[in-house]
Formats: sequence, structure tokens, C-alpha cells
Amino acid sequence: MIKRIGITALALILSSGALFAQNEQIVYIDGVKYTVYTVVKGDTLYSLSKRYDVTIDQLTAANPALNDGLKAGQNIKIPLKNSSEKASKKSAKRNKKLFRNYIVRKGDTMYSIAKVYGVSVATLIADNSHIDPANLPVGANISIRRSEIGTVTEQSNKEQIEGHKNAMNSVATDSYNYHVVHSGQSASSIAQKFGTTVKSLLALNGFSSEADIREGLIIKVPKSTVVTTETTTAEQTTPESSTVEQPQDKEVADKCFFRALKPTERANVALMLPMAIGERRQQNFMDFYQGFLLGTDHLRLLGYQSHIHLYNTAHESEKVAQIMESGELDGMHLIVGPVYEDTLIPVARQAEKRSIPVVSPLANLTQTTASNLFQMSPRPDSKYEKVKGLFEENKRIVVITSETVDKEFEAEMTEQLGLRPYTTHKYIYEHPSVIEKREKARAEGSVVEPSPSDLSPLLESAEQTLFIILAGTEVEVDRILAALASANISLKSRSIKAAPYRVFGNNKWNRYRNIDRALFFSNNVIMLSTYHTDRSVERVRKFGADYIKAFGAMPSLYAYRGYDAAMIFIRSLYSNIENGLANEVFTPLQTPYSFVVDDKSGVRVNSQWVKIEYNNNFTITTE
Repeated sequence: MIKRIGITALALILSSGALFAQNEQIVYIDGVKYTVYTVVKGDTLYSLSKRYDVTIDQLTAANPALNDGLKAGQNIKIPLKNSSEKASKKSAKRNKKLFRNYIVRKGDTMYSIAKVYGVSVATLIADNSHIDPANLPVGANISIRRSEIGTVTEQSNKEQIEGHKNAMNSVATDSYNYHVVHSGQSASSIAQKFGTTVKSLLALNGFSSEADIREGLIIKVPKSTVVTTETTTAEQTTPESSTVEQPQDKEVADKCFFRALKPTERANVALMLPMAIGERRQQNFMDFYQGFLLGTDHLRLLGYQSHIHLYNTAHESEKVAQIMESGELDGMHLIVGPVYEDTLIPVARQAEKRSIPVVSPLANLTQTTASNLFQMSPRPDSKYEKVKGLFEENKRIVVITSETVDKEFEAEMTEQLGLRPYTTHKYIYEHPSVIEKREKARAEGSVVEPSPSDLSPLLESAEQTLFIILAGTEVEVDRILAALASANISLKSRSIKAAPYRVFGNNKWNRYRNIDRALFFSNNVIMLSTYHTDRSVERVRKFGADYIKAFGAMPSLYAYRGYDAAMIFIRSLYSNIENGLANEVFTPLQTPYSFVVDDKSGVRVNSQWVKIEYNNNFTITTE
């Protein structure tokens, strides 16, 4: 029954067309060149690997989600070989008549150069594909197509740079998105807009000062949703088109009271999800919808009846406004969504007047004030409350870096460490054969520097130690964890006391597909997560089995969250909704939720981050 409902609803939502136009765009992400490609029906990992001259391993490493298979409409990034600057210079020399040469100066961006010469940003990027457009090196040669000088408007370039940013966001897998700096924006205003600090924003982008943030630059900003595949248009992201309202006064917000339903009443529930944006399906939100349906089916067996009204909001204020103007929401007992804050605010305002509870299932809200609103995602500023003891003054802390560094995690750790003393070590991988030669030379009496991949010296201490690993790639994290575990075993085998230690991990490690999970246990890794499920837990295993039976696929994070939303809020409509779910902890599967009223906004925010401890006896402790 569930499967039929889901497929029928999706067919109605996407009846405007199921075919997707093939789309390719070249972007640089963290200095690596990629093609952003939209998967079409018939594509396989093998065919894409042949077309772009990459290995299947390279494709899956760049796109961890591909381990679950390709899906039509899915955006993926395909690593490309960088053309050398030497080849570019050769080409420029050969085409002197076609191109004008420009030498990059301090403060230049692709947008500013395009603006000065009246050329297309897209063409400028394409003609200089050997240079990262987000990081122009001073002194680099930029080729400017003579035939295009003075032909492109500033507005056209604004749209193109937004399009370039959207392509990057469509394949963003980390906990940050990309943002184009607009005229008049400062580091302070951008940090405030995205709920972070100036210090963290600068660290995330590797900037040394606020002056590095310039108009037209594409920068990293914290995401406001859980691992989303948001795709927006330029009009939806510019400050001029924002529909965010000013906060209401507290007197209005305090007048919201909820009414519990009688056991004989059927709950009317509105699901407002971006099931499709344009002709592009949003699989994550289909997963959420299916998880929600499974929750309502389980509740039906317990006697809780509900009728689900599904609305495709895309990410368009106009669509949301049409739904609101229809008056259909007035008869709802519960509204889940919209998932993006700018479209959520007017819905929450209207529902607040009628005391209808509204659930924000994914977003971290920064600008909304509404006493009828529940936020399921835990707020970032409470993230480290459960692990404050890890960063105590009297504890030995060692920060391990590598060739690449996760800038976002580095910024968070810098803020947590504050003025606490710590030491740093840069890990450099050496092949075992190189290490063997080094050890052989030492045995023969030569003075040899210790291998930078040998972490034994870091463990030769009696102090309790916390290791913080800032490595930015899966391979580096795996190697460092392996080196720590190996060093620990080596010291103990030589009867040398090794420091008792834990590793504070980056929650991004959970998305790595090829990392050796046993290393989490051997290194006593602790990490924080917005969500955690362990398939060995009975409730999680049963949900997974039911989901596979109903929908023929493994549940994703979105499916789990959809199920949780249904189980918490539909059931609460018949009981504790009247007290705003205060002083209660809900654990539908394995992740807990506890809603606390935010004094400033009136929003009831989930306060529960999940602390996950991997113990060396191969058990997992969660808090």
C-alpha cells in the first residue's frame, strides 16, 4: 500500500516531465578540477569512466553516494586532469590575435576582470581552465577573448557566477555550501547571515583577513540543512529577492496554544517538500517522504489515523504563496516543512495565527521567530556541550595535520581549543619500503631522522592524550588512524608504556565508504553527529527491513528523519502537543530528540547532538 501511494504521488508531482537534460559544467572545488555532470538514464559507472578517462574508484571517491548506485537526475563531480600552465601559455602564444593577455593583480577575481572588460565570466573561465577561478594567483596570465570585449552586461555576469556557484552546490557533500559575495556584503554580514562567526568564516576559506572577501568571489559558508543536494536559481539566492521577514515581537509569539486531537479524530498533515526543482527530481526528499509514510503506517497499526497532503514546494516562494492563498493549510493539524528557511517563514507565520504546529525537519533556523515551530536539527552552538571535558586545560592535546586540511573542522577546533596549549605534528606518508630502508640505515649506525609517518614519539608519554586529526581526505584519515594504532601496538610489544589516548573525530568520517571502521575502535574515536543509527539495534533493523520491503531500496539519512518526524509529531497531536513537547525525550529509532524553547526566537529547538564513542573492546556507546 505504501509503495503504491508513494509512486502515485510522485508521478503526479513530476508529471511535467521525467527526462532530464544532460548538463556539464567545469568547476574547481578545493583546488581540484571537476566536471559537474547530470546523470541520465542508461549511464553506468563504467561508461562514465570511459567517457571521461577516469577510473571507477576515482568516481566513487569523489562521490561517496555512488556506492548506492547511479540515479537519473543526480549531479556528480568527475575529476579532470589539469592542463598545465605551460600548455596554456603555448596556446595563448599561438592565438595572440584572438586573445588579449591580462596579468592578475592582488584583489582580482574572475568576476572583477569580466566586469572591467565586459566579457562573459563563463567564457573567461573556459578560456583559462588551467586556473582555479576561486583562487587567482597574483602574476598569472589570463587570456581575454578580444571578440567578446564589451559585449556582455554586468547582470548577465551576475547570473553566470551564480550559475557556477549553483553547480558547485549541487555536488557539495561536506557540511558547507558556496556563496557568491555580493556588492556591499562584508565578512561580518555574511557570517551573520549563515549563523557563524567572522573568525570561523575566514578559517573555513583559508583567508588571513576580512579584506580577502571581495565582490564576485565564491566562498564557503556553513550549510543550513543536513547533507542536502539543494539546487537553486540565481534569483532565489540574491539578497534582493529574499522573502525573510523581520522578527515578530514576543507578545504575539506568546499567544500560540496547541489543542490535542480526540482519539476519534483523523489528523490532517501537510508535507511541504521540494520533491522536484524544475525538472530535477530531489531523491533525498523522496526518501524523506517514504520514511514519513512508513511512520504513518506504523502509527495506523497503533490506532493513530492520519491523512497526508503532499505539496511540491521546489524552492520557490511563489509556489509556497499559492499553497497558502488556497486556504488548504488552514485545515491542517500539523505542517512539516518547507525545508528551506526563506520559504518556511511565511508558512510558520500564517500557521502560528491558527495555533498549528509546524516542523522544520532539516534546517538550522537563524532568522525565524515563531512559537509554533519545532526544529528537529540540533543547533550548531550546542554541538560541543557533550564533549567539553575533552578539551580540558590539564589534558595533553596533539593536533595532527597532513598535506590537505579540512578547513571547516580546523575552524571548529580552533574555536574549541581557544588559548589552551597544544602541540602539532604534520603527518607525511612514506611507503613501507622507504621506512624499511630508513630503519636499516639506523641499524647500521647511520644518523637518520625519524619517519614523519611514524607516530610512536607522539605516544611516548604517560599523560592522557587527545588527538585531533585535521586531515581533509579519506585516504589521509585512514593512514593516520592506522599509523596511530600501529604505533600503539609497537610500543606495547617493546614493553614501552604508551599514552592512554582518544581521537576526537570529524563527523564527516561517517560518510567515508572505504575507511577501515575497525580503526575507530582501536583508536577510541569519539565524534558528534546530528543523527546516528546502528543496524544491530532491533528497532533500526526492523525499520530497514520494512523500508526495503515497501520501497525496494536501503533507507538513507533522509528516510530515517522522515520516519522520526511522523512518529514524534503525529503521535504527539493526540497527547503532549498541548505542552509543546516540553521536558520529554523522544527516541523513535536510535537518535534522541528533546525540544527546548529558544528565549530569543520562541522556536522549540532540538538540543540533542549524538555523542558516539567507539571503544577498543569493539562496543559503541552513544549519549
